[in-house]
Amino acid sequence: MAGEQGARPVPQPAPRPVPQSPAGPGHGYVIQAVIKALDVLFAFREPPHEHSLAELARITGLGKNQCFRCLKTLEAYGLVRLGEHGRYVLTPMLLSLAVLAAEERSLIRLAQPILDRLAAETGETVHLIALVDGMAVVIDRRDGPAGLRLATPLGARSPLHAGAVPKAMLAFLPEAEQARVLDMLPFLPRYTPKTVVDPQQLRAELAEIRRRGYAISDEDIEAGARGVGAPIFDARGRVVAGVSAGGPSLRIPPERLEHLGELVRLAARDISRQLGYAGAVSAAGPGARS
Repeated sequence: MAGEQGARPVPQPAPRPVPQSPAGPGHGYVIQAVIKALDVLFAFREPPHEHSLAELARITGLGKNQCFRCLKTLEAYGLVRLGEHGRYVLTPMLLSLAVLAAEERSLIRLAQPILDRLAAETGETVHLIALVDGMAVVIDRRDGPAGLRLATPLGARSPLHAGAVPKAMLAFLPEAEQARVLDMLPFLPRYTPKTVVDPQQLRAELAEIRRRGYAISDEDIEAGARGVGAPIFDARGRVVAGVSAGGPSLRIPPERLEHLGELVRLAARDISRQLGYAGAVSAAGPGARS
């Protein structure tokens, strides 16, 4: 089997810097087996964020046998699981670690009253979604009315080409980062017949999102669902997250989207101000003073 003893050697990654201990060079304190397992875990940052054993071995430079043992260790701890078609994926358990990071913990805490207000104003399901390694990750939620509600589970990840908040964040990213997503469109999922997969069409939609300050999801990520989303900026004017309100299409006709959009835009503005952002989200884009 490729990667095992006697097979053609697999190229090894460049040596990583070894952490330094207070007593000097840290070589004696670093557990190489743990480093290799973390190499495998962090390999999931590579698109499409789900990989076969062979792909993970190639990304990390580990032999397949060693990579497999690392995967089984991570799987036993509940950090990864074997998904469809023999490809490994991350589990939501990692969210419990991610939300402990200061910035996102602060975001969740500061956004709480504003999410509560938005849920009360709209009567719809509200999501707070962070931008993490080029993906949209759900980090908080307020459920809409029982019976007819659309809620994405905490920790769910999605690319930025479809859905209200993903498109809202994409619209305000630097052009180079937008271009990377547009270049990947042929390889990204087409969730419904309304998912935009044409780069020119999506580029035009992003321009419209920047003009009005919020994005519309009209059954482009889930059939029978509509919603709006607006970007959240940090003190340096970088888009770091977004907030949305949405529900079943039968309860959110197209003529209601403008009103929802304004409520969501104001909620995103208020959260951004809590994070120290002083600009405006409008035709002028981030950086305009309000």
